[in-house]
Amino acid sequence: MEANPSSQYLSFDRVAEQYDATRFLPESVREAVVEQILSAASLAPGHWLVDAGVGTGRFALPIARRGVNVLGLDVSRNMMRQLLRKTPPANLYLAQADLRSLPVRSRSISAVLVAHVLHLIAGWREVLQECRRVLRQEGVLFLLYESGKRFPAREYYVQLAGERGLLRPALGVQSADEALEYVRETGGAVSLIEHPSLRWQARRTHQEVLQELEKRTYSQLWDIPDEAHRELMERTLRYVREQFGSEEETYTAEAEVRLYAVRF
Repeated sequence: MEANPSSQYLSFDRVAEQYDATRFLPESVREAVVEQILSAASLAPGHWLVDAGVGTGRFALPIARRGVNVLGLDVSRNMMRQLLRKTPPANLYLAQADLRSLPVRSRSISAVLVAHVLHLIAGWREVLQECRRVLRQEGVLFLLYESGKRFPAREYYVQLAGERGLLRPALGVQSADEALEYVRETGGAVSLIEHPSLRWQARRTHQEVLQELEKRTYSQLWDIPDEAHRELMERTLRYVREQFGSEEETYTAEAEVRLYAVRF
């Protein structure tokens, strides 16, 4: 496991170069997410949004290009280096930071986005407390999750690894429901933003999924010993060939972005 010295974070430095390829999100869906965020928080050019766990800038970049000032914070320098290669606009600012102590004045931000990060931080409740602290009175906290994309090869590999007790448990929050329950308990009003544009069909060949598994780009696989990993890959390849005939076949899986708006 690769964590910061206090073992409170899981850093994605080790997989930064492969991250975007394995977390593919259609451009149309990404733009739809941005539209929903801008609309729900009434964001306009000159307003400020904090992307807590900015990563490679999947959402920070298109939001900043709409004229909204974005402060992107992350523990991983390598992930942010990938973002900088995409030539971000001048109104996108980056800083390495502990999300449990945001380097932002209280009640100064119009919106905060937290996407796929709370499971990586032991003190995830502190992160949500900090998000609330920096929001203006009318500000909105967005919690974003992707669901679906249940590709057979990945599901089979993870099932086998789980049966053997090889999967790394989440360092932080265990589920979206747990995070949502906490923000409700602390005074947040939660609404799910639903729109057809946030759903899509993800298409990958079995071979593409197998290649992702081989690289172990997903954090729950990082601790699997090499010998066990090789055996799991062999069994998964046999499974794919037995069930689908060829690993070159394309598989279509339903996928969805679940975007929650929280107002305190």
